Amino acid sequence: MKHFSNQSNGSHVGRMNYGGAKFCRFALFPLMLLMLLLLPGRMVAQTDYVTTVTLKKLAGTPVGYKGETYANLFDGKKEDGNSSKWCCEFRGSAYVIFEASKAGIPVGYTITTGNDNANFGCGGRNPFSWKLYGNNEGKNGAWTLIDEVNKDKVLQDKNNTSYNFPCEGSTSYKYFKWEISAIHSGSILQVGEFELKLNTCTHLKADGSSALGAAIKTVEPTCTEPGYTTKECSLCHLIVKEYLNLLKPHTLTHHALKAATCTETGLKEYWQCNVCNKLFSNKAATTEITDAANLVIPANGHTLDSEGNCTVCGANRYALFNNLDGITDVTITDNGGYPWQILDSKAEGMQDLGFTIPNGSNVLMSSNYHKPGSSSETVIRFNVSKPILLTSQILVSSEENKTLFDFYVDNNKELSISGKKQTEYKVLLSVGEHSLRLVYKKGNRSDANADRAFLYNLKTSVTIDDYVADYESSNNTLTFKKVTSNNIESLDLNHAVIVNKPTVGDMCRLLGINSTAIKSVVFDKSFKTYAPTSLYGFFRGLTKLETIKDLKYLNTEQVTNMSYMFSDCSALTSLDVTHFNTAKVTNMNYMFYRCSKLTSLDVTKFNTANVTNMSYMFCRCPVLSSLDVTKFNTANVTNMSYMFESCSALSSLDLSNFNTAIVTDMSYMFYGCSALSSLDLSNFYTKEVGNMVCMFSGCSALKTIYASEKFVTSKVQSGEGMFAFCKNLKGTILEYNNSKTDHTYANCGTNGYFTPVFEYAEFNEGTGTLTFRRGLSKPERAYALNLEASEPGWLTHKDEIKKVVFDASFANARPTSCCSWFWYCTNLATIEGIENLNTENVTNMGVMFCRCQNLSSLDLTNFNTGNVTNMYGMFSNCQNLSSLDLTSFNTANVTNMAYMFDGCSTLTTIYASEKFVTDQVNGGDMFNECRSLKDYSFSKRDSKYANYKTGYFSKLVGKNGDDKIGAAGETLATDNLVLDDNKDFVAYEPFAAKAASYNRTMNAGTTWGTLCLPFGIDQSQETECKFYRLTGIDNECITLESYEGAEIPAGTPVLFKMNEGEQILSISAQDASIVTEPKAGTNTDVNLVGSFTKIGGKDNQGLADTDYIIGKDKFWRVSDLTGGKGVGSKPMHAYIHPVTASNARAAMLSIGKGDGTTAIDNLNAISNDANAEYYDANGRRTNGLQKGLNIVKRGSKTYKIMVK
Repeated sequence: MKHFSNQSNGSHVGRMNYGGAKFCRFALFPLMLLMLLLLPGRMVAQTDYVTTVTLKKLAGTPVGYKGETYANLFDGKKEDGNSSKWCCEFRGSAYVIFEASKAGIPVGYTITTGNDNANFGCGGRNPFSWKLYGNNEGKNGAWTLIDEVNKDKVLQDKNNTSYNFPCEGSTSYKYFKWEISAIHSGSILQVGEFELKLNTCTHLKADGSSALGAAIKTVEPTCTEPGYTTKECSLCHLIVKEYLNLLKPHTLTHHALKAATCTETGLKEYWQCNVCNKLFSNKAATTEITDAANLVIPANGHTLDSEGNCTVCGANRYALFNNLDGITDVTITDNGGYPWQILDSKAEGMQDLGFTIPNGSNVLMSSNYHKPGSSSETVIRFNVSKPILLTSQILVSSEENKTLFDFYVDNNKELSISGKKQTEYKVLLSVGEHSLRLVYKKGNRSDANADRAFLYNLKTSVTIDDYVADYESSNNTLTFKKVTSNNIESLDLNHAVIVNKPTVGDMCRLLGINSTAIKSVVFDKSFKTYAPTSLYGFFRGLTKLETIKDLKYLNTEQVTNMSYMFSDCSALTSLDVTHFNTAKVTNMNYMFYRCSKLTSLDVTKFNTANVTNMSYMFCRCPVLSSLDVTKFNTANVTNMSYMFESCSALSSLDLSNFNTAIVTDMSYMFYGCSALSSLDLSNFYTKEVGNMVCMFSGCSALKTIYASEKFVTSKVQSGEGMFAFCKNLKGTILEYNNSKTDHTYANCGTNGYFTPVFEYAEFNEGTGTLTFRRGLSKPERAYALNLEASEPGWLTHKDEIKKVVFDASFANARPTSCCSWFWYCTNLATIEGIENLNTENVTNMGVMFCRCQNLSSLDLTNFNTGNVTNMYGMFSNCQNLSSLDLTSFNTANVTNMAYMFDGCSTLTTIYASEKFVTDQVNGGDMFNECRSLKDYSFSKRDSKYANYKTGYFSKLVGKNGDDKIGAAGETLATDNLVLDDNKDFVAYEPFAAKAASYNRTMNAGTTWGTLCLPFGIDQSQETECKFYRLTGIDNECITLESYEGAEIPAGTPVLFKMNEGEQILSISAQDASIVTEPKAGTNTDVNLVGSFTKIGGKDNQGLADTDYIIGKDKFWRVSDLTGGKGVGSKPMHAYIHPVTASNARAAMLSIGKGDGTTAIDNLNAISNDANAEYYDANGRRTNGLQKGLNIVKRGSKTYKIMVK
């Protein structure tokens, strides 16, 4: 077994390297083809090599460490126990020059890895990119390239392992140079052996005659490949190719010249071979066209007059408006010297457009290309004869923010865009005169991209299926809804606009109203399918807005930007954002800025995992008295400046979950929070913060700020006024002084304002216990938590640690690194209270449990790995672990999983979910030596097999009692599922069982029972009993129906009666589909209800007083048993549930009040009574029970029995 060792310099943490890349090979196809064309009638291809050639080093750099120089590359020592290597510091390049004992044609080479590449910390040393050269002049001669490898993916981090590389040499060389330009990772280059394969045989006998024997195989020539025969050389016994013929002629098809037009490309004359598809410019096929793009004749482009119309093809600007239903009398007027013109795809700069305008489109484009400070402006006026919806495509390709395209409709600016954007714009037009105004206005220096704007593909419609904002002036309400109609004219849309504007304010402007007039906004249910990607400033500046109704119908699933969304909504007193889906939002700055009357706000449902900017988010919400941000995930936030500024009514703020590891700006974060008396910032990690200006300034009631050693100011460049006007603030010793207010007082020392909170680990030598705690003091010999990849101090006791305890106080700690926490704690056998380890802020779990070989179990179900990037060697050599439940692991951000389970030799099961992904990881040797995993193979040990479909993982799909159920495969399946009455069965999702079984031993004297199984029952295989379904119960009529059909579907509750002499019910199935819950009954009066878990018990949980359970072949009403308490039904059983209490009539399947018999008793007795008389509903005598209603006489009693 391979174990980790410490053979390289630096700590074990510092040697965690990343590897893996793409392998590609340089090809010289055109040159090879030319050589083949020049071959003589008979030529031998040298494709094999001899093994007698030796190599001798001539020069190289770097030389290498002592005893590990480049000379070792050619000494033949490459076996375990007898190996050498070239090992050196790599500083961007390395090479070795060597001489072959005999010149030859290089046909391949072999690279052997070093003796410790696979060892801990030694990975990544293999060459990554290199070139092989040759010459016949010596080490100072000119070099000819033989082979090149870029971003190698062949060499692996294995010890003394050889890898072959072919090369296609055609020239004999005696001197060679191997030049390495990159290694996989790190700064050390290591190679064990380099062997060159040379073909040196001339295949000629001593008398000069050929040594090649008879032909073995003959291959006919084609138009691209010459024919050849293979023969064996009698001297070197190699199989060689002897080329016999030249190439066959091409079979050509002629393609005539196609001239280009103003708008369409043409094609040059060419010939194409029908066999090899090559292209040629002449009939003789001597000049090949290697790039088909060279055949294309570009479109000529338009020749435009002063009004932008083409003088060649006649295309004109009015074509854009031809055949538009409802539009007449179009006139085009240009303002200035740069009129908008028809599309000229050949115009200068069009190659930088960045978009595709569909062929055949009618287009207008601006004409002031590269004219700084100019404006291209055109006005189109037209009449609308009936209400229409006008749709247009708009494109701009300009410099962002420097050149603007303004699009006006009836002198209202509808759009103002710049940069590279393509959008569709819709507008409702009423009967009458209208206009479009197109303005492309350039800055003084703004020539980026195609430097143009475009209007194209205008369409009109009298139908509508769009989202609109409709204004009702009587109550100042703006309603967002979807309108669908085949006749726009029939709708009252005089006060509506299409929702293709970014904000409510913009829509108000188009409606001709002031945004301050809006008092209410309503979202109709029909609007819920509208899916914007940005809500930037959506309600911004609606200072009179008092209510927003049904905000739940604003679909935010695709939104990435919510900045300024409710900014300056100063009349809003409440806001329901609990239905917001914020999973894709990256920007929330200014979101609730100056919502000055907002008293409460529930943001606990916000998913902020992708948010990077929270600056000004709640700034100046002065009456907001409470705010719960404990669910915020701030792992990606970089800016928290002004976040709570002037939230002067907030008396408390819980920021214990805030992850501030990458925050750079905290200026004014709590400025003016004058009601806060204390702040717990003990989990703030401020290593990247550069700005803390006025962070707590004006917090006049603030007495205590709790902080830890993670609150650092090492990168702060601006920290003035950080504690200004915090007149009640006191640190451990330091009391507030208005001359001491900058960031230098942001510490827990005697000269700081912070009160320390310590997160630490303390080792008890007497018991061998390492305890993690959090508190206001730290014992003298306790160890602070390590940060990032540093080594924790308690590892000085790693050989003595027997037990680890996470104290309850540690639950409030938020460590950012668990790297090496229990590394090589070989005597650690127990970890208690691990549920108190909150890992939501942890980024590094590298070698966390490495070599914990005495740990037999590990409960990681509470681990949150959403921010973890490193899991290198996390469980390496945990040789006593048999299973791991990693179901909670989300590895979306992990980049290193190399050796994660390496050496876990007794590990049989790893549970994981679809959240365990390996798309971007280095996962080399992830499962090395995990020999107990099902279907383990040494050749399948990297991260490719870290899944439950085709790899070693199992998905946790349920529980059978206390036993976890794991399933794997493309169709989730478990091997064997054994159910019984004493184990609750819970399935989290449907799965399959290769074998499923259930057994029940009936109590003495009983023959009837109920059953409900999560897999189907094949009735043909069950000979011990007969199955029935319950169809109804009343005082006089038993309605049982024999279960027909080959299979009883999974989850179906049934009654069964054991056959005479049978006491054991045994049911099994192969390749069974397992369901998650029993089927619900559909009867309107009474149903049989099944359960896979125990029902009832204490307080009769799950049972109603009117339900019936079976016992001793009788159904008993719950309320009649032991006072109606403590009644239960076992797993895989069923009970009778009347739909209403009136259906629960005790005279039927409960204990009879008269003769003490049940309906089932009666059915049993009747079935076995030879003297019973049977009649149908019409009174006719029958031979026994028939389908339908039966009248049965037994002695003095008469029964009605329904058989279905």
